[in-house]
Amino acid sequence: MSHVSFYRKWRPKTFDEVIGQERVTRTLQNAIRANRVVHAYLFAGHRGTGKTTTARILAKALNCAQGPTPTPDNTCPNCEAITAGYSVDVIEIDAASNRGIEEIRELRDRIRLAPTEGRYKVYIIDEAHMLTTEAANALLKTLEEPPEHAVLILVTTEPHRLPPTILSRCQRFDFRRVSQKELIARLRRIATTEGFSIDDRALAIITASADGSVRDAESVLDQLAAFAEGPITAQDVLTVLGILEEETALRFADAIIARGVIDCLSLVNQVVSEGKDVRQVIRTILDHFRDLLVAKTGDRSEELLDTTEARLKALQAQAARAPLEDILRALNMLVATEAEARWSPQPRLLLEIALIRLCRPEMDPTLEGLRARLQALEQRLGSEPVTDQPQLSPRTPTRDEPKAEAATTPMVAVVEDDPPSLSIAIDEVRRSWAR
Repeated sequence: MSHVSFYRKWRPKTFDEVIGQERVTRTLQNAIRANRVVHAYLFAGHRGTGKTTTARILAKALNCAQGPTPTPDNTCPNCEAITAGYSVDVIEIDAASNRGIEEIRELRDRIRLAPTEGRYKVYIIDEAHMLTTEAANALLKTLEEPPEHAVLILVTTEPHRLPPTILSRCQRFDFRRVSQKELIARLRRIATTEGFSIDDRALAIITASADGSVRDAESVLDQLAAFAEGPITAQDVLTVLGILEEETALRFADAIIARGVIDCLSLVNQVVSEGKDVRQVIRTILDHFRDLLVAKTGDRSEELLDTTEARLKALQAQAARAPLEDILRALNMLVATEAEARWSPQPRLLLEIALIRLCRPEMDPTLEGLRARLQALEQRLGSEPVTDQPQLSPRTPTRDEPKAEAATTPMVAVVEDDPPSLSIAIDEVRRSWAR
């Protein structure tokens, strides 16, 4: 039998097995108990957080032989058919590949038919934001007035791309990112059941890179189980994922804070020689400075930073040494660098330029660089901070005040003698009058 990936093998089959979404699962269970199930749902949220899984569990809860029940037994023919994916009453549609108006018209024709085996006909439209405008408009009437036996569940990672007319017709549930603590507990349980060991630091790296996605974390664990020949270590995770380890991110930040250009460039050379993805390196350094900002500005940073206790202490110690202005400037610079590197064929060069500008403000032509140079000049001269207030013009003296006498320069009249030729000519004219 072929290998079944962990994220499929360990897919939750009941509401209680879904982690990190207690608010959503509790609301759905209470609605089933009170017979208040609506005809249209919208499940929105980050990738890999259980949206499609919860939609399937809801379909089982409605069509279970013991139901409708908030706890489907997963043993009746209806539940088994839905779990295996061949139930004729639960239809999943990938809107990314079936996004046109013809597919939606076909759905409208089929949804009128009564369910064959269960109580409800459940349509799960995955990636609903990929529907064309015409297809979304064609779905409006069905969403507003569906048959009594029909339930539509729209699943999307980008709800803002759906028309407001669609959003207003659905009961919306937002799925949050799963916390690192919950992910670590789940991965540890999977590893124990599957019969291999993994250290705590490796679990911390996996869950941090998963960014709150259960599916991503389980996929990486599955890959590592095939890669490692013994217990899975942190080095195995770094090798497989090609990501920057926490200690190296701390060293990058220390070098930037200390304005060590050579140290920064040496670290870049090191991570490139190790085969790290430079774009991922930029992203990791950016995330590290974001965590530094939180640790710097808040006394309750442990509540805002989803990380391990050891890393939290390291962040707080580093934040105490770093000026807030430097952290903000680094964040602005790294955000711009990440955006440029996304499409650039030379991401390493962009990272090196950004690091040099961060360490040498005099080489940074941006407004942030100018501000950093002014601050450095103020510190060197011991002057007061530069203010943006305009200087006052000199005061005009009042009427009672004596005006300052204007300094005058004595004027000397300079009289030049008439040229000799001119006086002789006049005498000649006078003599001619006497004649």
